[in-house]
Amino acid sequence: QMVSELKDHFLRHLQGVEKKKIEQMVLDYISKLLDLICHILETSWRKHNLHSCILHFNSRGSAAEFAVFHIMTRILEATKSLFLPLPPGFHTLHTILGVHCLPLHNLLHCIDSGVLLLTETAVVRLMKDLDNTEKNEKLKFSIILRLPPLIGQKICRLWDHPMSSNIISRNHVTRLLQNYKKQPRNSMIDKSSFSVEFLPLNYFIEILTDIESSNQALYPFEGHDNVDAEFVEEAALKHTTMLLGL
Repeated sequence: QMVSELKDHFLRHLQGVEKKKIEQMVLDYISKLLDLICHILETSWRKHNLHSCILHFNSRGSAAEFAVFHIMTRILEATKSLFLPLPPGFHTLHTILGVHCLPLHNLLHCIDSGVLLLTETAVVRLMKDLDNTEKNEKLKFSIILRLPPLIGQKICRLWDHPMSSNIISRNHVTRLLQNYKKQPRNSMIDKSSFSVEFLPLNYFIEILTDIESSNQALYPFEGHDNVDAEFVEEAALKHTTMLLGL
């Protein structure tokens, strides 16, 4: 986008210059800016003696990491106001440093305000690097809720946790019920087909099963070939068990 906008600007104001020459000028200009930003990042990295180990989430932020995070935040502000380019991986590294250095409420504020951009690479690494302590569970859940739906569903599958199963189940049910029209039903439920006799849940699962069987075109959908009414029932029972502390 920056290339096209800058090229259009030059074409309007440098009408006597050949189009190919203008295109080369634009590419050279952006390349120099990108080199400059990379040089700033490399210099700050060396100055604060950072190592590749910071690319993992399972460590605490140091004063040096916070200094580099601050520099990257200032660079990001400049790119927004001056339309500067960013090197590949910038947002991933910025997010990793943010997780290291910021308390959760500050981190989430930076994400919500657009200071930190959640990349799929960063979130996948976060899910794999961090264990399921109470603090990390809260962080993971907060991050998943802020992802676009399609990426969020994909990331949920990487987190083997009841919370993740709950999110997947909700998305599956929402998808099934989007165009659901209530039909006359037999009031008798075959209890033998359910592992737990709880009529509200049994009735709901039976509805989902009927929808699934009559809408085979919905299946399989990407990454969710093993998600069905039975999965939803199991997730619901686990979630209820957790809430009741059983």
